[in-house]
This record gives sequence, structure tokens and C-alpha cells, in this order.
Amino acid sequence: MLRLTILFSLLLVPTLSLALDFSLHKNQGFQPGPSLLIIGGIQGDEPGGFNAAALLATRYRVVAGNLWVVPNLNFSSIIKRSRGIYGDMNRKFAELPKSDPEYPQVARIKAIIQDPEVDLVFNLHDGSGFYSPSYIDSQRNPERWGQSCIIDQSRLNGQRYGNLEELTRTTIAQINRRISPARHSFQLKNTQTATTDTDIARVFRPTCALITICWRWKPI
Repeated sequence: MLRLTILFSLLLVPTLSLALDFSLHKNQGFQPGPSLLIIGGIQGDEPGGFNAAALLATRYRVVAGNLWVVPNLNFSSIIKRSRGIYGDMNRKFAELPKSDPEYPQVARIKAIIQDPEVDLVFNLHDGSGFYSPSYIDSQRNPERWGQSCIIDQSRLNGQRYGNLEELTRTTIAQINRRISPARHSFQLKNTQTATTDTDIARVFRPTCALITICWRWKPI
């Protein structure tokens, strides 16, 4: 698995001079439609996220709309199999000094996310356990993240495709039709970022239509 992971990452690096920078792959469909940005690899120890993104960038053909894929956002940490060799990049989007070693990458991905052509962003992660809205056991409860589609709020007003809950429930229904056994089905998790004062809310203030997909890399 490590050999496959490194191979995917190396294949998707655009040039040797940008060996520690991430790559952006654009796949234009045959018919007009919305543009979806998929991000994987923000945390280097979550192979499900960056391998899935790499497959989407290399093995799929887009029929309608546009697919933009960043499969290796935190490329240095992917190579090291580390959550973040310079700290958790997932916590660097609100404020970040220019002295941070990852400032160029964070600034670049923020510009891509805010590109007027991008309609919706999917952020791919691995997660522990199985999210459940109610407590079942230590692996299935509201504090877990695995097998969930995560939104910050039900609706993001003023944004294209800001009806996040509706879009996510539709996505989950399509995913779950293909999942077996049923106990591995996806759930909707709403962190209520815009209306709470938790640590995660102070880090993530949504400014774009963002859905995070989080699954167990090795389901039990």
C-alpha cells in the first residue's frame, strides 16, 4: 500500500521543481455544467483521501461540467506519512503568518477554492470509527467522523449551490445504494460552524460551498 501511495503521488506531481508543491488537474466534460473541486491529502496520514482523489484525477472521464482535483495538497506530509510535518494544515486557513513553511501552499489552495469558476468543493478525509447521530458504542457515536459527509451549516446564503444539506442528503442516498453491508452506510454530520463557539468553529468559518467526505480507510 505504501508503494502504491507513493507512486500515485509521484505520478501526479507536475514538475520536479515543484516536488513539494501540490498539483491541480482539470478535466473538462463534453457538455456544459457546474465545476467541482475535489481536495485530497491535506493530512498526510489519511491515505483514503489522497488515493481516492488520485483515482478521480487519472481514471475517470467527465461527461458534463468540470472536475478539478488537487490530490496531494500536503505533499511533503504524504511522503512522510505524517499528519503534518509543519503542523496540521487543516488548521491554517483562518490566519497564517507568511513565515510558516506552508504559507505558499495554503495561499495557493485558498485562491483556487475562491476561483469564480468553482461551484462546489469536496474535501476528502479518513475518519475514525463510524459517525452516528446517537450513541451506539465506542466506535459508533456523535464524536466519531468515519463514514460521514460533513457540512458546516444547512445553507450558505449568497453562494451557488449553497443548499448544502439538500445536496449532501442527495449524495448520501446515491452512495448508500452501492454500500454493503448496511452498517457501513454514510451519515450526514452538521458541525453548525456558523452558530457555535467551539474550537472547530473558530478555525473554520465557511465562505464557500464546502462538503467534507470522511470515511474509514479500513472499515470494521
